[in-house]
Amino acid sequence: MNFILAQVMGGIALLISLISIFSKDKKYYFTMQVVVNVFYALSFIFNGGLVAGINSLISVMQVLILYIFERKKITPPKYLILVFSACYVTVGAIFFARPLDVITMITPIMFTVAMWMKNMQLVRYMLILPNVLLSIYALLLQVYTSAILDAIEAIVLIIAIVKFHLQAKNERKYKSDDDLEKVWLWRQ
Repeated sequence: MNFILAQVMGGIALLISLISIFSKDKKYYFTMQVVVNVFYALSFIFNGGLVAGINSLISVMQVLILYIFERKKITPPKYLILVFSACYVTVGAIFFARPLDVITMITPIMFTVAMWMKNMQLVRYMLILPNVLLSIYALLLQVYTSAILDAIEAIVLIIAIVKFHLQAKNERKYKSDDDLEKVWLWRQ
């Protein structure tokens, strides 16, 4: 029963996460990540991955705090990176059950650093490696839907990076074309 519940929770997290990746709005992205992390945490807790589950719940608090700062248009203090990192390491030390748990101590720290970036494109770049690592962890822990979530999220991140890069490149191209046209018209 726990195995099935773990898969269902991971599947729900997968769907919501895929929707959030293509967001241009960081506030919406943070809101969706709160929901994703709750279901993601439950998928690991139901399958015995306490470090991953509890650290995901800590990530929920982190995302909520960052969302509040983003909503108020205030830059969060950098010391919070250390506070959350210390929480992840402490949980890992207390509930450490297998060598693989090191992955779930390191990856939330990587996510934490990424969340402090202002540029969403840079956030996307920084989220690829932790998603790949967590996909491997979830696969080895037999939380298959969460493994799929992290693998698909890594792939979708790459697609989003390419999409927004091409979009920015086209916007720059059109802007330079407009500039050329203005110069041409000015000379007439």
